[in-house]
Amino acid sequence: MTSRSQVPAAAPDAGGSLNGRRLLRRAWIAVAAIPVAFVAGMVIGEGLLSLQGYTGEDTVPLGVVALAAGPALVVILAPELAAAVLGFRARGRGEARGIIPAVIGIVAAAFTILANTLPLLLRAG
Repeated sequence: MTSRSQVPAAAPDAGGSLNGRRLLRRAWIAVAAIPVAFVAGMVIGEGLLSLQGYTGEDTVPLGVVALAAGPALVVILAPELAAAVLGFRARGRGEARGIIPAVIGIVAAAFTILANTLPLLLRAG
């Protein structure tokens, strides 16, 4: 007769903790929300410009552009920064794969900031 030894269950921290996996999932959801936020931010920015009485043909003063671009940038940057923060938190909790959505969020945020502020800076100078 052979004795059966029980196989130990996987440790809770094997491959990252439950909290780390949850943070990783939320980071990927934030990455998936980046295109939606981009479209929403563009609609908000254009809507705020039109509410102030400016159309596409007019030369828009810098203050008006700043009033329209501020809320639009907040909407666009929210999922990008959330992906970065959640990805780094997941990595800190044992999910090494958290670096991927974190880097995607950082690169997308940097591109958004550069693409939206450089034209304003070059125009003002």
